[in-house]
Amino acid sequence: MTEQLTLTAGNGSVTGLLARGETGRPLLVCIPGGSYNARYFDVPGHSFVRAAIERGFSVAALNRPGYEDSTPLSRPTFAGNADALVAAIDDLWSKTKDGCPGVVLVGHSIGGAIAMHIASQPRPWPLLGIAISAIHYDAPEAVTQAWNSMPAGITIEFSPEQRVQFMYGPTETYDVSVVAAASAASSPIPVAELLEVVDGWIRDFPGIAAAVDVPVHYGLSEHEQLWISSPAGVDAFAAAFTCAPSVSAHQVLGAGHNIDHHHAGSQYRHDVLDWAGNLPAREETA
Repeated sequence: MTEQLTLTAGNGSVTGLLARGETGRPLLVCIPGGSYNARYFDVPGHSFVRAAIERGFSVAALNRPGYEDSTPLSRPTFAGNADALVAAIDDLWSKTKDGCPGVVLVGHSIGGAIAMHIASQPRPWPLLGIAISAIHYDAPEAVTQAWNSMPAGITIEFSPEQRVQFMYGPTETYDVSVVAAASAASSPIPVAELLEVVDGWIRDFPGIAAAVDVPVHYGLSEHEQLWISSPAGVDAFAAAFTCAPSVSAHQVLGAGHNIDHHHAGSQYRHDVLDWAGNLPAREETA
């Protein structure tokens, strides 16, 4: 049902997986967050890819630069990720655009920040909207201190215990078996990404958000450990998209950072796919 992808991205390549759907539907391109590879979106029993296929969408989940066998960046930054993925999606679009009205980016966590970078600049393919989750601009002081205590030039790997601590809500909000099921989606993360998320990203967010010119779907989980989550914070984040034609923003109740891996994830996927399926077509840009 899925095929392996290798896409040209400048002087390197970006890998991932692709499932082809019906004509007339947007192409969904999924961008994972820090410490996760493309399989984040295809964990058995919690798969955004499978939910999208069942609704007739074509969907690609990509390994960001430096993850799995995608070419690493000499300096891993969100802007550098965005540039590489714009090129990779251009290659993907050339292979999948027949009968397709455009692209929708689905970004989780740091992947959401990168989706915003992409949506704030010109693209050589038609972008219909971005669905982003688990990203904000207001991190708890303990998280900021933890990330800033690490040296920038190394790569680390979170233990299963750390993933439960940071990525999941209370035990009643998810099936504990998902932690092991998601182990194949886990990858090492460059500390530089963690440092940017609590520094440069927070500083750059207002300008990036204000330049996004496509519809936005946004979700922040109730039981976030990496961001300060509140209904007021969700509204403030949404208000920053001053040029977006529409913004649908929600606090996702009963979920932790990895929304898809919680009981609430099924409804959240349904909501994102409903939203994506109703986006208006957009003229292809040069």
